[in-house]
Amino acid sequence: MDTTIRNIDPFVYKKLKTRAAEEGISIGEAVTKAISEWLGLEKKKKISITEIKPEHFGRQYRNLSEEVDDVLYR
Repeated sequence: MDTTIRNIDPFVYKKLKTRAAEEGISIGEAVTKAISEWLGLEKKKKISITEIKPEHFGRQYRNLSEEVDDVLYR
């Protein structure tokens, strides 16, 4: 469907155009994806728990799991 959209913020349009180019999709596909997500039509990809990777939060949190255990199980 061909549609004209007016009054798009130039900064937002430039960001959209750049992001679409980075992902290798057209601006129309990017707009469709954005609108679908905004309307709640985009389905979130379900991932397996085995796909979750550990994340480093910094040295100050190196004993965090032990501290959580102390709070929960003491």
